[in-house]
Amino acid sequence: MGISMENSLSVILRNVMLRSPFGNLGDLEHRVTEIPGAHRWTEGSPVRFEIMDESLKRGRGGPGGSRSIRIMGPTMLGILKSLRSLAKNPSQPKTGAPAELLADLEGYLLGLGASSVGYTRVPERWIFQNKAILHTNAIVMTMEMDKPRIDTAPSQDGLEAVLEIYRDLGRIANKGADYLRQRGYSAHAGHPLMGLALYPPLAQMAGLGWMGANGLIITPEHGPRVRLAAIYTSIETLPFFSTENEYQWVEEYCATCQVCVRKCPVEAIMPEPQRHQDGRVSYVINERCFPYFSDYYGCSVCIAVCPFNHAPYERLKQNFGEPNETSSEHEISYILH
Repeated sequence: MGISMENSLSVILRNVMLRSPFGNLGDLEHRVTEIPGAHRWTEGSPVRFEIMDESLKRGRGGPGGSRSIRIMGPTMLGILKSLRSLAKNPSQPKTGAPAELLADLEGYLLGLGASSVGYTRVPERWIFQNKAILHTNAIVMTMEMDKPRIDTAPSQDGLEAVLEIYRDLGRIANKGADYLRQRGYSAHAGHPLMGLALYPPLAQMAGLGWMGANGLIITPEHGPRVRLAAIYTSIETLPFFSTENEYQWVEEYCATCQVCVRKCPVEAIMPEPQRHQDGRVSYVINERCFPYFSDYYGCSVCIAVCPFNHAPYERLKQNFGEPNETSSEHEISYILH
């Protein structure tokens, strides 16, 4: 049964939770664009797909009814904190950081639950239209979603596995930003939900993986089963990742595999991604994806069926195009798809 069949109480709770905390979100985001020195969108920047607003317009679907409200509440408060806390930044922030501090910060983020951490600079063309970020120096993080629950997608359990990561990774981003402020640096927590810039290409630039055919970052640790967040900071001495990325072979694998393309319930994933002149790549047709996404627990089928969600990254890489007798029947079936 789809989320569209949720009872009237769930609809009321959903609308209250979405409308009340988000009533001033647009104002807070706009204030960032007015901060002197903030980095703003460019003429060719993409438009952010407003999941929350579109859910309310549909009058059904959304965050999963009353079972998910307990997760969505603190998640949305975390988004508000990421914007309100900008006022706590030092007026004259430090711009240099010793390697020891960055090592401590990385250990702190991983200790809080982040799965991997990388560094990059944000191209302004990847900031969403009418949005801004405080700095283009970015600390990018991934966090793993629970595999047993994601494998049931689309389902309420699968949806809650996603929502919990939005909540928890948002907390990590906010705590990481606080960590830097306490040490004299300016920081802007980029929440994993309703982000102000495109996260998957940033994660790719930070060396955390490569974008797959489903438009999600494919990581060596957890495949596509991660969510992303960032901390934008005044630190100019981040160990930015090399332009060489060892995960680039994933693009060829995905072009051969196409499992997510075939398994998408509404054929929303393009067999050939759309490549834009500014280097941005589009993989999903939102107009097809969103109605099913909204009605059926955030879907996540493209994550659940991905070979990188089922077989070890190194084994898939080793056997790509050459399945052998030591491969499991399940794994070979994915390699041959």
